[in-house]
Amino acid sequence: MEGLLQSVERDLSIDSRQLALASAGTYVVALVPVRWLASLRERKLPPGPCPRTEGLSEAETRTLLQRSVQRLPAGWARVEIHGLRKRKLTYPLALGSSLLSEEHSGVPETLTRFMRDTAAQNYRNLWHGAYRAHGRPYDHGTAPPDGSALSAVKQALQKVYGCPFLPVGKGAQCPSPAREGPSAPRAATVCPSLLRAEALLESPDLLYVVYPHVQYCLHDVVTFSPAKLSNSHAKVLFILFRVLQAMDACHRQGLACGALSLCHVAVDEKLCSQLRPDLSAYEAPEEEEEKKPVKNIMEAKPLSVPEPRKGEGPRDPIGQEGLRRLVLDWVHGRVSNFHYLMQLNWLAGRRWGDPNYHPVLPWVVDFTTQNGRFRDLRKSKFRLNKGDKQLDFTYEMTRQAFVASGGGSGGEPPHVPHHISDVLSDITYYVYTARRTPRAVLCGHVRAQWEPHEYPASMERMQSWTPDECIPEFYTDPTIFRSIHPDMPDLDVPAWCSSGEEFVEAHRALLESREVSQDLHHWIDLTFGYKLQGKEAVKEKNVCLHLVDSHTHLTSYGVVQLFDQPHPQRLVGPPALAPEPPVIPRPLIQIVRETAGREDIPGQLADGTDGLVLEATPCEAAWDGDRPLGGDDDLEQGTEALDSISLAGKTADQPCPSSLQASGHPFSSASTARLGRRNKAGGVDVGEGDDGRIILPEGFDPLQALEELEKFGNFLARGLRGRMEAPDGPLATLALKLADFFQRDMQALGVLVAEIVFAARVRMLRPEAPLRERFLTVRGLCSRYPKEIPIPLQPVLETLLQLSEPLEPPMTGRLFAYKPISWGLPPPSPAQLLSPYSSVVTFPSYFPSLYKFILLYQTRRVEDEAQGRELVFRLWQQAEGTLREITPEGLEILLPFVLSLMSEAHTAVYAAWYLFEPIARALGPKNANKYLLKPLVRAYENPCQLHGRFYLYTDCFVAQLMVRLGLQAFLSHLLPHVLQVLAGVETSQEETKCLGGTTEDEEIGEGDESPGPCTFGEAIQMEGDSGSSGLGLLDYTSGVSFHDQADLAESEDFQAGLYVAGSPQPPEPEALSLGQLSEKSSPSEASLGEDRPGDESELPQAKSNQDLKQSEGSEEEEEEEAEETAEDEEEVTGQGGGVGEGEEDEQDSSPVVPELPLSETDVTVDTGLPNDDGNGEEEDIADESEDKEQKILLDTACKMVRWLSAKLGPTVTSRYVARNLLRLLTSCYVGAARQQFMGSSSDASPLNSGSIYQKRVVLGDVVSAPVLGCLMHVACLYGEPVLTYQYLPYVSYLVAPGAGGGPSRLNSRKEAGLLAAVTLTQKIIVYLCDTTLMDILPRISHEVLLPVLSSLTSLVTGFPGGAQARTVLCVKTISLIALICLRIGQEMVQQHLSETVANFFQVFSLVHELQCQALRPETPSPSEGRVLEVLFSDGQRRAVDLALLDELQKVFALEMAYMTYVPFSCLLGDVIQKIVPNHVLVGQLAGQYLESASPVGQDPMNLTPMPSASAEQDPQGRGVNHDDSNSGTFGSVLVGNRIQIPVDPQPEGPGPLGPSSGATGCVGGLLQTGGEEDSLKRDLPRCAHGLSGNWLAYWQYEIGVSQHDAHFHFHQIRLQSFLGHSGAVKCVAPLGGEDFFLSGSKDRTVRLWPLYNCGDGTSETAPRLIYTHHRKSIFHVSQLEASQQVVSCDGTVHVWDPFTGKTVRTVEAWDSRVPWTAVAVMPAPHTSITLASADSTLRFVDCRKPGLQHEFRLGSGLNTGLVRSLAVSPSGRSVVAGFSSGFMVLLDTRTGLILRGWPAHEGDILQIKAVEGSTLISSSSDHSLTIWKELEQKPTHHYKSPSDPIHTFDLYGSEVVTGTVANKIGICSLTEPPSQVTTKLSSENFRGTLTSLAVLPTKRHLLLGSDNGAIRLLA
Repeated sequence: MEGLLQSVERDLSIDSRQLALASAGTYVVALVPVRWLASLRERKLPPGPCPRTEGLSEAETRTLLQRSVQRLPAGWARVEIHGLRKRKLTYPLALGSSLLSEEHSGVPETLTRFMRDTAAQNYRNLWHGAYRAHGRPYDHGTAPPDGSALSAVKQALQKVYGCPFLPVGKGAQCPSPAREGPSAPRAATVCPSLLRAEALLESPDLLYVVYPHVQYCLHDVVTFSPAKLSNSHAKVLFILFRVLQAMDACHRQGLACGALSLCHVAVDEKLCSQLRPDLSAYEAPEEEEEKKPVKNIMEAKPLSVPEPRKGEGPRDPIGQEGLRRLVLDWVHGRVSNFHYLMQLNWLAGRRWGDPNYHPVLPWVVDFTTQNGRFRDLRKSKFRLNKGDKQLDFTYEMTRQAFVASGGGSGGEPPHVPHHISDVLSDITYYVYTARRTPRAVLCGHVRAQWEPHEYPASMERMQSWTPDECIPEFYTDPTIFRSIHPDMPDLDVPAWCSSGEEFVEAHRALLESREVSQDLHHWIDLTFGYKLQGKEAVKEKNVCLHLVDSHTHLTSYGVVQLFDQPHPQRLVGPPALAPEPPVIPRPLIQIVRETAGREDIPGQLADGTDGLVLEATPCEAAWDGDRPLGGDDDLEQGTEALDSISLAGKTADQPCPSSLQASGHPFSSASTARLGRRNKAGGVDVGEGDDGRIILPEGFDPLQALEELEKFGNFLARGLRGRMEAPDGPLATLALKLADFFQRDMQALGVLVAEIVFAARVRMLRPEAPLRERFLTVRGLCSRYPKEIPIPLQPVLETLLQLSEPLEPPMTGRLFAYKPISWGLPPPSPAQLLSPYSSVVTFPSYFPSLYKFILLYQTRRVEDEAQGRELVFRLWQQAEGTLREITPEGLEILLPFVLSLMSEAHTAVYAAWYLFEPIARALGPKNANKYLLKPLVRAYENPCQLHGRFYLYTDCFVAQLMVRLGLQAFLSHLLPHVLQVLAGVETSQEETKCLGGTTEDEEIGEGDESPGPCTFGEAIQMEGDSGSSGLGLLDYTSGVSFHDQADLAESEDFQAGLYVAGSPQPPEPEALSLGQLSEKSSPSEASLGEDRPGDESELPQAKSNQDLKQSEGSEEEEEEEAEETAEDEEEVTGQGGGVGEGEEDEQDSSPVVPELPLSETDVTVDTGLPNDDGNGEEEDIADESEDKEQKILLDTACKMVRWLSAKLGPTVTSRYVARNLLRLLTSCYVGAARQQFMGSSSDASPLNSGSIYQKRVVLGDVVSAPVLGCLMHVACLYGEPVLTYQYLPYVSYLVAPGAGGGPSRLNSRKEAGLLAAVTLTQKIIVYLCDTTLMDILPRISHEVLLPVLSSLTSLVTGFPGGAQARTVLCVKTISLIALICLRIGQEMVQQHLSETVANFFQVFSLVHELQCQALRPETPSPSEGRVLEVLFSDGQRRAVDLALLDELQKVFALEMAYMTYVPFSCLLGDVIQKIVPNHVLVGQLAGQYLESASPVGQDPMNLTPMPSASAEQDPQGRGVNHDDSNSGTFGSVLVGNRIQIPVDPQPEGPGPLGPSSGATGCVGGLLQTGGEEDSLKRDLPRCAHGLSGNWLAYWQYEIGVSQHDAHFHFHQIRLQSFLGHSGAVKCVAPLGGEDFFLSGSKDRTVRLWPLYNCGDGTSETAPRLIYTHHRKSIFHVSQLEASQQVVSCDGTVHVWDPFTGKTVRTVEAWDSRVPWTAVAVMPAPHTSITLASADSTLRFVDCRKPGLQHEFRLGSGLNTGLVRSLAVSPSGRSVVAGFSSGFMVLLDTRTGLILRGWPAHEGDILQIKAVEGSTLISSSSDHSLTIWKELEQKPTHHYKSPSDPIHTFDLYGSEVVTGTVANKIGICSLTEPPSQVTTKLSSENFRGTLTSLAVLPTKRHLLLGSDNGAIRLLA
């Protein structure tokens, strides 16, 4: 629009540098401040001059105005300003009665009202038509005056956008606030599907509508991201649905939408579309304006300097016919190469000045010599630079990666095979224009550091360096060589040019030269043509990534293919009629002389005919026309000239045509040699034709010219879609009506829909082309390619575009006139198309509810949790109706919005709670894992919102996770994140309050423990958890945006007192609800429970708070050793027997959990004391609320773990729950803060608070209490073997010393592991019976106690936590040893623990001697250390690290000697003198401490007074108070010479004990307060699920199996029997949770059985439910994934509820004589059942709807027999049927087409299964089991049973478990070479004949059904 830019600058006072005219020229893009825009919205006008972009150069501002630039400076925004010229709106516009009534707009439409409105509309249309034809010509009355279009537009815009027009410009008056009062609140836009307007403005000359900047439009989607809409008609229909909603709203308000194009539909990543009306269509054309010629891009003289805005493209579109003329003009030389290439750039959408999408031209020479050497235009510049070898390597490597990733189905984005990425990158563009680009822009795009000398200094260097093509500036703009930077020299031109102007002129001339022209069509094919895709692209090494990667992310630039046919060659040089004439032999020369004596042969050859002449051969035969022929020897010379013409080899040496020489275009040596090589083949020696034959040149083809002509014609016909016919006559001038504009809107909508369908075929047609031209183009495409139109869109295109009607001449305001009545309906309107009773557009029934869901989501205002919960609740109510009828395609539209809710802080928890189950039910387990797992992991990992998080830890929600994700996926990927809450993963900056403890006593209930306040200060990442990014989780579509939640600032600390009341007896699993049934699990064995190194990138980036080591040299060691120990820990964690299998490479190593960032690692005990100043009352109230939330959270999580442990069974619980809890236990002690004593002061030693019996717990004990409670609950469930076979081996692993010798330093993980190991061992000792304790006491001593003491008393091993950590470990170890001593007595101590006790007390002698020798560290830094060999009094030399002397002396001081020696002397009596050699020295040290610690010198700051001097009689002093109830396992005190057990002891050991507040309790509820023995020994409660017999044997084996073992091992261990069927068991089917299974039998019943372990393997289990409504033998039973309903068949299909046993639906066979013979259920998100009947007909039934979905006939015309078996592919896209004749048929479920039918077996097909990878497995009565690929002829593998057929089989991962009637179980592989392992079932384990088989993949069990009705569970 002319003058719009200047008008905006003048009226809105926006600097011209902040304005840019859009490529279409219809609106202006402006860069404005956000505040200025806000004042515009609030109607505070005039807002004054728009502020300028201070600090940004003009070039930077111009870059920010480009569409492809997304990031803007803070405080700035882009807007689109559309203008309407008032002078073109003065024409009259009749509104008439076209405005639709709004009385029914909010009322649901009924069929009656639809029919009534249709009849009324038809009546009006017929009347109006009759009046125009018969009444109007005779009506001479005066018509009422019509209003102007200007007033109609203004009124309609104000109604639509809900705001008035504000005056701007010179005549604008600022409204007075005092006069007008406060501005009324702005009304909302009438429809959310309309793009909102920021403001409506009016100047004296124009109307302005200010829109927000549209980043992406529908044109970008279909052009640059076509995969976004591929394979989904629903997405296109939903976009159309939203556009119609917007159009309907506009029409109701009297606003026409204009000539809509793809650019008028704004979209976002979620494909949520909004319509922007085309207001420019209102402007009347000016008839007086003459048609101006098309302004071509940059088409000027070669020396003309272009302005930057000239490159934005011609204002008038080329169009289809214009492009055809342009091609013809270029081929015939009437248009320059430059002009033609710039037009192609413009057609491809390239924008001048856009760094990502600037126009490109070819480099043509290398500038090395005068005019340079010409480049080979048959190859891309990228190929010339990189070479074929590198491109082949790139293509092959990406192809291999693509194949390896399964075509992009894995976790990583796919590596698509390609050669090049783009023809011009933004970095190359800025390098080209570096001399004219500001330094800030270059540093932002090319290189952050300014290095001006690294940019190419000359054109030669530039051309050789870049792999990209050239830009037009090097052909037109001499200023590009001049630098604006003082430190960057000008760009050097070649030596043969003296200036930039001369170079530009010469360079442009080279572009137009003959050499370039004759090969330029090859470059066009490579850059814009057919060599961009397909085989030709591969052949030319030109496969472009952007065209083949099927990307779905939105982008506004990329590579665009304009032509799909080979581009014609340009005619260059003299025209030629045909190829070179044949050589005339010597005998014919005389005939030539007689007949052609005086003829001018060259003249004849040079003459051509008018018309289209194509060059015949690539030979450019130039000959010299300056030699006239005449004289006596004219015939001879003429013959020689003829020979010279025919001998093409001689022409290579001839000079170039004089015309080319005169214009300065001589051939280069390279091109001349190339032409010589081409023509040399055609040369034949004249003397060779002596035999009289006519010898033609080699390669001579007389039809070549015709072929070239045909190619050109094909290009015009196919590439440019034929020639458009011009209209026959001029347009009739009719009075404009608003109804005409509305009809034009509908016609434009039809064109828009057709442009979506034929997006690839209309790329050369710009969206800004006139509507008439677009209409003619798409109409021709619809008639030419009708099969490409999707079926749902065929009726709407026929209705809107009237494809079956003859083409009419254009009419005023519209393309054509609709018939008054067509097929009973009036002319189409948005309301008509949206009506559910109209058959024009078949919108799915769920679209209205889906639209309401998205509308509710878009209008949300969520600022806190309450609003978030309210929003999610309302969305959940709306989603219920949507999901009831939604299809998989609809889920693709809905899912991005749900995932956004699950990723946002205020809605994540509630979205998971409310929306996960219904969405996952619709998706199915496979898709739910793929798309919902990542946001779920983030919800568990993100501690930003404490409130409401307990919802995610309830057993009912976890049961939903197991059902909807599948058991295996839940255990592997989600369970580690769920369990982290037990170890306190919430981050906190202030952990100080948690260290203070409380002082008041609280009554502790029976069976509860009382840990103190807990710190949740670390974000813990489990071993083996590679983070959510490592799960390979992809977005459902690229529109789904997982907003990464940054870790919030740790601004809160949580003090929690946990009180969990519970029975020590575990809940019986049989009491669990059937609601806890879960879905089929994934066969994948990959587990996050395995020990894989964590992804460091997923850790919170709090590096400043991440130093947990308190000294150097630890973090690097841990990172290096984490991977080394990964496999070791995994093996040891699962060992059932010996310890030490995985202990190599253990030096200074630890479990794999990475270093954990603590918010405060240098917390001292001083800060742990609370301030009682009275100033923190408000904080205390807040803390109280947080404490309550934390208590609820931990309480819920602990109950859930207890429930889960009972539900999963012993093997799965040990492999997943217990292993993760054991790893979490170590995390509880990581960091200095976790090793501080609770409630103590730094001024007093923690040991001074009492004797060892009253030692204070550390913070880690409080944190670990829930973890220990859950671990002990698992032991109570399944018995003592859990303690001895799983827990103790893991403890041994934790304390095992590192490999190697010499001085070492523990890392913080190893240090925490030692503390966790001692704490867990103390718990284990309490629960071991006397017999077991004595049996394993040697192992405990050698594998636990001695390694711990070795680290504790080492003189060369330092602790990262220093003396504090060593002190805590010392206290815990002594307490453990004392507990064992109390349990076994003095004699056993002397026999088994003498070495242990002696080793501990020996350290006092060593430290004492070192003190006496007065050794001092001489090194400047303690961390460096200096190791000396020191001779001790026992004669041994020991290595001593001098840096550790202070640490050792602080720990093993007089106080420690007193606190340990006195209790042991009382415990052991005289025995201590026998087993402790240095008892005299230790006794003396203890005495010295008593003397120094007299009450006179006691520090008044001590929290607890010192014990009395007589330690033997009263060692406790005042310590015997309420704190006694919180003492450790060794919680006794000495009274005289006997041991007194406190009345209310805490048997949990030092780990879980807290301060006196009793704030935390026994998490597991396992321990009840009892007598004296209860504190030292607790009997595990007897449980029905305790491991014994076969269950124990199998469990011991199973926990020792590596998680990486993907093979199924069958050992014939009988675990359980299920008796109840009276007939043969025909089928068994485990449910997804593997805790129940279904069985169908000949006794006409289906039974539901529980799978919980019970007894020793000989017990029998009763069914939970019996379904008795069948009348015949049942041959199929399965479960629908989505609804969890059971499908069983006996000839009639029954669908019933497993929770109640009630029948939901029965599907009878249509004919009782042809019953159902085979059944299969479709995987979710499909909800159908596939049924095969006896007449070989396949039917699909949806349980949600009555009747049939589809019906397909199988095997028609073939005698295939009955359908015996059906199988559906995991994707649901195909179903395979097996017949009794051995024939198999593969059917496409989407189209009903039979993909393949083949004779697969020679006998009856018994069973078929389909697995991932398009693989089929079939078994037959011919004794064979065959594995097929769906579309491959030959089987992949073939197994043959020697004696019996394989009548039943099931799958385990990549293996097949088979069964035969001979009771043989076989295991064969799907992938490896054919091999089968067979096991014969023993009669002891299985009686009868095997009839059915099923595998429990997670538990690794087999269910075997027999003919006697019994079912056995074997392993």
